Amino acid sequence: MVITVTGSTGTIGRELVRLLSERGQPVRAVLRDFTKARQLEHVAWIQADLAEKDKLDAVLAGTERLFLLTDNTPGFGRIQIEVIRAAERLGVHHVVKLSALGASGHSRAPLAREHWEVEQVLQLSAMTWTILRPHSFMQNWLGDVAESVRAERTIYSAIGDGRVPFIDARDIADVAVETLLHPETHADRKYVLTGGEAIGYADLARVLSETLGETVTYRALSMEEARARMEAAGVPPKSIESILALSAYQK
Repeated sequence: MVITVTGSTGTIGRELVRLLSERGQPVRAVLRDFTKARQLEHVAWIQADLAEKDKLDAVLAGTERLFLLTDNTPGFGRIQIEVIRAAERLGVHHVVKLSALGASGHSRAPLAREHWEVEQVLQLSAMTWTILRPHSFMQNWLGDVAESVRAERTIYSAIGDGRVPFIDARDIADVAVETLLHPETHADRKYVLTGGEAIGYADLARVLSETLGETVTYRALSMEEARARMEAAGVPPKSIESILALSAYQK
């Protein structure tokens, strides 16, 4: 039985490939940059760009179970839908899709709407499926605040006093392993994944202050201020809308 993992070098995919390797599970790990391949038992690295539709048959050949993950750049939904169609055509049995919290056709976040569209195509396919909708990743959260903390000893966010159950990407990978190895238990189900405790940026500022021995402050931004900061940083417009919509929900 062969499992193909897309997005195999990202925060979740990297951990998922490692866990499957440790279990002795044959894996085809898809990546665009072959320099990121690692020496792991039972893992065959496949260099491919999923946006190239004519290459999908070769990428998915022999796959029985598929973990579907791409980056969230605008237009990712079209790529994922083509992967799903190719997987169905080639006889893949089960697909585990990493989706997004709040994926919905009427969401204010373009990212959530795009994930929802992909979910619909997957659910109408002949394959069994599992959809994972994780809350915000702990790793992304820490990455977002690290630069401003280093430079200014300040955390900026538009969620106000909101508290969020951030989840470690390694925990998401653990769930993905179980759904891939035991599809009969998790077929045609959606799971919302969260961390065990809801925390806020003010909490993080206090912890960092204690750890660093210096005062780290939290500054709550208005939505307009947050938008301006992201525009100045070159964040794509659709990504900005998705981030602001999520911030409004978390607030």
